[in-house]
Amino acid sequence: MTPLSAPNEPRPIQHDSLPRRRALAAISATVTAAVAGCSSLPTPGNTSEELVFDELHQTLTYVADGVDLTLHEEVPTVSTTDNADLLLLSGDTDVAAEQAADWLAANRAIALLGDDAEPTWLDWEASEAFDDAFENQGAADSDPDPDLLVGVTFENRTVTYRRTWTDGPRDRDLVGALDEVLVDIAERTPA
Repeated sequence: MTPLSAPNEPRPIQHDSLPRRRALAAISATVTAAVAGCSSLPTPGNTSEELVFDELHQTLTYVADGVDLTLHEEVPTVSTTDNADLLLLSGDTDVAAEQAADWLAANRAIALLGDDAEPTWLDWEASEAFDDAFENQGAADSDPDPDLLVGVTFENRTVTYRRTWTDGPRDRDLVGALDEVLVDIAERTPA
């Protein structure tokens, strides 16, 4: 048996316990710091700050009332439709087909967001205003309906870009998709 030390006597230090304690303390501090830092790190895919724009940052954009979308601060916005190159409208907009045809004929892009985006576009396509303004031969109906539909014109014909997300789009998804569409439009537009 090993003798017990008196209550006021210092205990002898075991040589292998000190490095183990230091190692455990270091590991504990590292894990605590890593866990504490996780909340401050940006989560990929959740913020629009991580986005890099190729076209959207130089496109004057109008956002209609009722459109639930927060644009990145780099995207230039205008308060009226007069100067906008891209018009963001809710899918259930009350914009008439004549107005939409005028915007498209003036080489503006129209983005419809939400469940009613495609039905609104199809109504416009079937209108007399679109029939008079553009040389289209019918319209396509996609399945499932897109969450985002962007309409533009090339050589007096309307063209649509459609995007659908399984769980519904986040703001960064919509903003990223708008930039991708604008890049394709720019590439297809003669200089």
